Amino acid sequence: MASKSSSANDGSAIQVVVRLRPMNEREQRHGTVPVISAKTKEKVVTVVKGKGRKQLKSSYSFDNVFTAFSSQEEVFEETVKPVIADVMRGYESTVFAYGQTGTGKTHTMEGSLERPELYGVIPRSAQAIFECLKQPQYKEHVVKCSYLEIYNEELRDLLVEGKNSHRAKLDIMECKDGGTFCRGLTEMEVRSASDVLRLIQRGQHQRMIGETKMNKASSRSHSLFTIQ
Repeated sequence: MASKSSSANDGSAIQVVVRLRPMNEREQRHGTVPVISAKTKEKVVTVVKGKGRKQLKSSYSFDNVFTAFSSQEEVFEETVKPVIADVMRGYESTVFAYGQTGTGKTHTMEGSLERPELYGVIPRSAQAIFECLKQPQYKEHVVKCSYLEIYNEELRDLLVEGKNSHRAKLDIMECKDGGTFCRGLTEMEVRSASDVLRLIQRGQHQRMIGETKMNKASSRSHSLFTIQ
């Protein structure tokens, strides 16, 4: 997991965060032995290779480290909440999760929308943004969301329902200022965090998923959810 902000504040420029997932049912059933451990306080991850006398331990330091017992709230409060402050000051910021299939990327970013304590980074960010917008200095505001899927090198608008989502023509274009945007991608205005959650649910139902050995409902694509 990594976060990047355009803020000049060195404390929130680029950060790399590691989160360990717990053993899944398959691993527990086969008695799999963990080969990696984490220490949140020291912000260190230790990887064990080999057995017995040939065992080799390597430790790596990161900006933040979370164990399999860390909650969704802890991850958000320690890593993403400071980025929200930069966003509200007008800086563009990005948070993304990286890892092989079954490592918990979707759980970290989206989580489960059935219970607030299981909300991931995106739902919690939406809540934090709209809480900030209640402050008196924000007299007027417009918030829009988009949800893009990249699957087999094809672009798909996840906010367009049904078969039309495949028909929409999307293109990645360069802006005059050097940035990029997706031409043709739907942007929907939202007025509350609840509106954002409904858009996430709509997109979740349309994403490409498939069963793997590590995950029965693995996301088979990359996705980009934008709030602006």
